[in-house]
Amino acid sequence: MLKRFCYGLGIVALVLGFSVQPQLGQVASVNAGSGGGPGSQFVKRLGSELWLNGRPFHFAGSNNYYLMYKSQFMVDDVLNTAAANQFKVLRMWGSLEIGNQDGSNSVHGKADGVYFQYWDGTQPAYNDGSDGLEHLDYVIYQAGQLGIKLVIPLVNNWNAFGGMDQYVRWRDGQYHDEFYTDPVIKQWFKNWIAHLLNRTNIYTGVQYKNDPTIMTWELANEPRCLSAGVYPRSENCTTQTLVMWADEMSTYLKSVDRKHLVSVGDEGFYCTPGAEDWTENCGEGVDTLAFTRLRNIDVMSFHLYPDHWTKDAAWGTQWIERHIQDARRLHKPSMLGEYGVQDKSIRNPVYKQWTDTVLRYGGTGALYWILSGKLDDGTYYADYDGFTVYCPSPVCITLSHFAKLMNFQFQLFPPVADHDTAVTEYNTPATLTPLANDIAYFGLQLLPDTLDLDPATAGRQTTQTVPDGTFTLQPDATVIFSPTEGFAGRVQITYTVNAGWRGFPLNPAIQPDGLNLDTTTLDASGKTQLKGWLKGGHWNQTSNPAELTVIVKPNPTAPITMFSFETGTEGWAAANWNDVGTVEQSADFYTDGNYGLKVNATAGGWFGLDFPAPIDLSAKGNLRFDLKTLSAGTSKEVALKVGDSWAWCEGGGWSWIPAETTTTVDLNLLTDLGCAAPDLSKVQAIYVWFSGPGTFYIDYVRGE
Repeated sequence: MLKRFCYGLGIVALVLGFSVQPQLGQVASVNAGSGGGPGSQFVKRLGSELWLNGRPFHFAGSNNYYLMYKSQFMVDDVLNTAAANQFKVLRMWGSLEIGNQDGSNSVHGKADGVYFQYWDGTQPAYNDGSDGLEHLDYVIYQAGQLGIKLVIPLVNNWNAFGGMDQYVRWRDGQYHDEFYTDPVIKQWFKNWIAHLLNRTNIYTGVQYKNDPTIMTWELANEPRCLSAGVYPRSENCTTQTLVMWADEMSTYLKSVDRKHLVSVGDEGFYCTPGAEDWTENCGEGVDTLAFTRLRNIDVMSFHLYPDHWTKDAAWGTQWIERHIQDARRLHKPSMLGEYGVQDKSIRNPVYKQWTDTVLRYGGTGALYWILSGKLDDGTYYADYDGFTVYCPSPVCITLSHFAKLMNFQFQLFPPVADHDTAVTEYNTPATLTPLANDIAYFGLQLLPDTLDLDPATAGRQTTQTVPDGTFTLQPDATVIFSPTEGFAGRVQITYTVNAGWRGFPLNPAIQPDGLNLDTTTLDASGKTQLKGWLKGGHWNQTSNPAELTVIVKPNPTAPITMFSFETGTEGWAAANWNDVGTVEQSADFYTDGNYGLKVNATAGGWFGLDFPAPIDLSAKGNLRFDLKTLSAGTSKEVALKVGDSWAWCEGGGWSWIPAETTTTVDLNLLTDLGCAAPDLSKVQAIYVWFSGPGTFYIDYVRGE
């Protein structure tokens, strides 16, 4: 057993690049101690390592922001999904500030009627009831039952759920960074910390500061000198501003609660004199090394979003390596608190590359953004920001494998095949490259000659014909779909692929006749861990089934003009859930006819309408409209409500349209919407996001 155990670990070590000291008792004990569970101990820091129940603690997990205000059903769904995939840690929001108790004067407003803090006329007050902190009570209770540890930021830098700017508004301030410097605001924040940490959970009877389910308090989510536009940054905000604030608040928090870990919650930006790159030139007011050096900060925090930061995946790999090594030099653990890639065509291999880097360099933990689950009606919560990884899904399998490796459950995992989508013109073949985003583990190779286009049929199939066309595997491992004459729409099949060693030299000392990994055990418990077959110099495993989807665009026809604003505002207004400005017909900008729509946005929010009767866009491939910005830019984001269920489908990627720009916004109705298979035959509503304050023009909203 020892020989086979060392053999399995050696494969893992060879590929990931770390050394293995095969001590069966030590590895088994770490495996047994990975995770919380009812009655578990607190996660503690010893130097640059975290420990739980007397053993090193490493973890994988995710983020979810809506747990604090959604239903218990939705909370249970996310937490049970996390537990099923061995995600040991979840990061969730722990603050929800509004203006007055009726919701007026709010930066963001209540979330499904839930709020934690409000202005009582003289100071912030707390909502401890069923539409307040009892929601947070339940999440902590249920996470504890499942052995999941929680990371909880105490305020948001951004405007979602109020955040720092709500404190500034309570104070009638002028600048976002007054949150870090104003003595009254700082005392309000300390009062909030004390109230929350001393709160007694109605489900557990335990004060938050005494609950081991909570692993880490983060001072804030992504603190910077600047937020999202409600209040500007002052000229006085520097890295020293935020470092002094973090020192003061972490010291205060530790005076209330000595049992929990504390982290800043920042994105990990550097402050290097003379640096040109914005992520390390001190420009955001963040100095991750100075934060980490603070006496009362236990864990280095850093995040990773190449899409938002104008970087690429390779840069992200170096970002991870750099932070882990910097944290170790400072004798602190490091946590990649958020990471995400919007491009689904590369997400699977990129996430494996990044998580392999965490493993290789000994990172303490990594939490992807974002795990969402089901709504109360059984449908999935929409992928609003384009980063959601639902479970089950191929990428979730990859992340679950990472979680097992972080839990010291070394296995020879099968390959993970990921979904592929191609879009083609009417009556035009499409080419897919299935293996481009599939992954294999521990030096195994994806084997193109095992690609099977119909796993449900015995034997290997290299073609599959369906009523809408034919999929054919090519010698270069691409797949060509030839649509049936006249077909337009979506067509889908599944495929699998194997990964393995070709010509792998067997060690006769292990098993002269081949090593049957279906019956080989990995650890001292005798638990079967490895699946597959190694014989005659070949070893392979079959992937999960993954989808090949082709979308054939409709036959080009004249566009459907939805709005040209020739008769007035045509029903457009600020959405009834956000008081963010007004609209008016205008001749100052138009691209169809003689009038357009002027949007006077007082804050960021949605403008549009619910249609009196649904519009059929099922024969159209794109939603387009013409947009003009003046002195302020805006995010590009569109939402449709579709189908009989009025499902919210959002797209646009929150990309930025600069000030003084005239452009055509183009949304692919088949690929850009954040919901699966939208019913475009019944488009019930349209809403467009404008990033206020600012004035914008829109015209010629059409389906093409």
